[in-house]
Amino acid sequence: MSDFNHAAHLRLALECLTAADSFDTATAEIARILRGKAEAAGHPEKYHHTLTLFWMRMLARLLDKNLPLAYYSPQRLSSDAARTGWLDPDLQAIDDAPTGPADSSSDTPHRALPC
Repeated sequence: MSDFNHAAHLRLALECLTAADSFDTATAEIARILRGKAEAAGHPEKYHHTLTLFWMRMLARLLDKNLPLAYYSPQRLSSDAARTGWLDPDLQAIDDAPTGPADSSSDTPHRALPC
């Protein structure tokens, strides 16, 4: 379970979301898997349902192809300027995103993901 860091949790969550026929099915599946992993490691108390559902909801938002339209008007997003460089959103600001992984001993070492 020590190799099962935050990034591994997110990969599993993404797999559950893309394989399931509904959000509820995906969350039930990841909860089952994570509870099983925690129990198998001898630490059933480490499973945290609220955090599991929080991350599932965040990932589900990212899977929504229309998410950019909550931040950008279609005109701005389809402009040549947007295609060739960064434009700030015109509908609502994007929260400041971190520039790198958070320093967390439970998630080290961090591996770069291929883009």
